[in-house]
Amino acid sequence: MAITRRDLVRGLGAGILGAGALSACTRGRGGRTRNTTPPPTAKPVDAPDEPLVIGQIGAAYGRMAAFEEAIAVSIDEARIDVNARWEGLFDQEVVLLERHVMQEPGEDLAPVIAALVEEGATCLITSIDEESLVAAMPAIVEGGLAVIDVFTSGMSVRSSDVQTANLLVRLAPNDQILAARYAETALGATSEGGGTPGTVAFLSEDTAQGRSLHHELEQYLNPRGGRINSEQFYAVGDIGDIPARVKAVLKERPALVVLNGGQESARFLSALHRATLDEDGRAELQIPSQLAPAATLDYSQQSLGKDLLAECLTTATGYQPGGEITAAHEAMMLNRSSDFLRTGYAYSQHGYDAFTMACLAAQDALSLTGTAIAASLPKILTGATACEDYGACRGAMTTALEANQRETVAYAGRMGALELGPQSDARLGDLREYSWSEANALGKVSASGFEAPE
Repeated sequence: MAITRRDLVRGLGAGILGAGALSACTRGRGGRTRNTTPPPTAKPVDAPDEPLVIGQIGAAYGRMAAFEEAIAVSIDEARIDVNARWEGLFDQEVVLLERHVMQEPGEDLAPVIAALVEEGATCLITSIDEESLVAAMPAIVEGGLAVIDVFTSGMSVRSSDVQTANLLVRLAPNDQILAARYAETALGATSEGGGTPGTVAFLSEDTAQGRSLHHELEQYLNPRGGRINSEQFYAVGDIGDIPARVKAVLKERPALVVLNGGQESARFLSALHRATLDEDGRAELQIPSQLAPAATLDYSQQSLGKDLLAECLTTATGYQPGGEITAAHEAMMLNRSSDFLRTGYAYSQHGYDAFTMACLAAQDALSLTGTAIAASLPKILTGATACEDYGACRGAMTTALEANQRETVAYAGRMGALELGPQSDARLGDLREYSWSEANALGKVSASGFEAPE
């Protein structure tokens, strides 16, 4: 991928504002020393007198359910760090309101958002589906909330019919990025073991995100001589007649199978593997496949694992957004629950960084309004001073204020370095790719960068 242009866009600003703080060091998680910043000795004259209040909405159904606990825990851990380790923002603790968790699709979020605004929230962190986010945007815009979404990838959220008033930032790679990666894999495939290079079999839950990914795949493949030669949509969590779906895929062998669902994807691959075995139990075909985050699990630790054929996932690649899971981040999550050893850490980096970014954007803007926070979110990722935690980033900004100057920061947190594009979707960032062993255990993991296609 192209080298990041972060260094070309960093710059310094100037201003005449308040007083600041001195930098210090403290011992972080895992025993690592990190830069931290005590509260300023004098609050800048233009700093808000009220605390920053952040709302949060998650979902316990559909593809979000697998990640709800990890996201909720990581957001709360960021709150603890900001308030207990780094003593808050503007000399006050940042307030995280009680998490609202959607239990079923179609819930009207307007009353929930109105209640958050009534409690003083000016920023909202979401991990809900595309349909719910689109439906909630009018209430969000009316309430003037900056929204940091850690989960959605579907392009329906960025339709011209959806008015966001520039309040929405999305941290996960969108479907244009994912489609380009999948398509390039198919276009670069050889015919050995698979079908014609550039051909894709697409199986997905029938959701706005599934339809979006299908559309973006076509948009990328068709002008380059590729195509989707088999497409199958199914109800969320119910893949239906798997042998029939396998037969449809094998009718015209693809170069790549894209499985945009949850654990049912592993069941499909087990059946596909069985269908390609010869009389001696050897696979006659080796068709690569790409799995979504909800299907990227260690199946040797799942109850489903005992029903899967050995080696059925050895040609599969799964992904999760975010860079390498550090020892400190893993320890933070496991201190809350050892279950994360089984369920994983997907989107937890995004939850942690979303809370931290909201605080840094408020510091950068010296404002608590949603519009000011939203406007500063891209700025805190591409500034002049690189920093990896809230304390170091805030310290750079408050120290500059003490000298009647302004400093810009480039926060590269738990997700790794991130830059936003023109619509405030992730443009540059990292994701992790996973493979599986013959026993269907998660094997090699590698973090690599992504960049939005031109």
